[in-house]
Amino acid sequence: MSPGPLSFAPLNVLSLGRLGVWGHLDRLSAARARDYARRVEELGFAALWVPETVAREPFALLAQLACATERIGLGTSIASIWARDPVTMRMSAMTVHEASGGRFVLGLGVSHRHLTEKVRGHRYEKPLTRMREYVAGYRAAIYRGPVDGERPEPSVVVAALRERMLELAAREADGAFPYLVTSERIEWMRARLDAVTGTADDPTGTAARPTEADRAEAGPTRPGGAGGVRADADGVTPRERKRALLVTLPVVLEREPAAAREAARAYLGPYLRAPNYQASWMEQGFEPLDWEKPGSDRLVDAMVAWGDESALRQRIDRMHDAGADHVALIPLAPDGSTEHLDALDALAPGSGNVTPGRDG
Repeated sequence: MSPGPLSFAPLNVLSLGRLGVWGHLDRLSAARARDYARRVEELGFAALWVPETVAREPFALLAQLACATERIGLGTSIASIWARDPVTMRMSAMTVHEASGGRFVLGLGVSHRHLTEKVRGHRYEKPLTRMREYVAGYRAAIYRGPVDGERPEPSVVVAALRERMLELAAREADGAFPYLVTSERIEWMRARLDAVTGTADDPTGTAARPTEADRAEAGPTRPGGAGGVRADADGVTPRERKRALLVTLPVVLEREPAAAREAARAYLGPYLRAPNYQASWMEQGFEPLDWEKPGSDRLVDAMVAWGDESALRQRIDRMHDAGADHVALIPLAPDGSTEHLDALDALAPGSGNVTPGRDG
């Protein structure tokens, strides 16, 4: 039982791995979704992320995928705070965390006005305030189900597109998970997260924990600190303050510009009319003409990577170099659907020579 406020678990999400996969999976049957998750795991990707829209309930889906996989991280990107009260969200997250053996990461977001009001029938107001209240309610929620002593809590990341939500993610969560951003925006976000948490002097968050010999040589530190790693007044080290920056990158394995942009536009179309993304794009240097349907080449090329394997890897590298800890690839098929295995085979961290199993 954990009736009180929860402690952060930033090490889990920071050590998640450099490459993951993001997808709706809604065009796949339940059996094929399990096959897909196993294939993503076999290819060596660190995590598989699913969103919440108007199709499968994400926690029920991830519980299925948890039982079909062994090692891969599983997460929501994102679960809407308007869909569940904080207590129900905590119960859902803890249930999947248990079912996966501690492999779950909870991504929370404020979603969009049209999905919240027209689809769910809720009032979309003060999203920043509501997120702050929601995270506090989640962390304070009572949970009396089974808890793994080694990995008792899933990490919590917040979908953040603009400065104030990014600062909230730095102060109240374990990291930020922006969507549809350029590498230049990622660089700005990394700097902002580190400025808020005071980790700018350790931008990679890799300050190693000291050995006993290090402790003896370094002598005493402030209360709560470990020898060799200076803690702040609350006994928190830079590594413990570090917040993860997770990002997505839609990719099209296609060198022909017209065909690549057709697939990209098929995917981006629904996002072009969303005010939250328009505001984010404005701050990234785009203009209203860029998101007029079907979307300018300039916007499409900035949001979606396309080309051969080498070109796609270069785009991924630029995101990591800009400060992303984890890049979740969205492998786009020619029709804009998000489960294109050819792209994942080409970009997999592992060999990818394992034949996926079948789930009856």
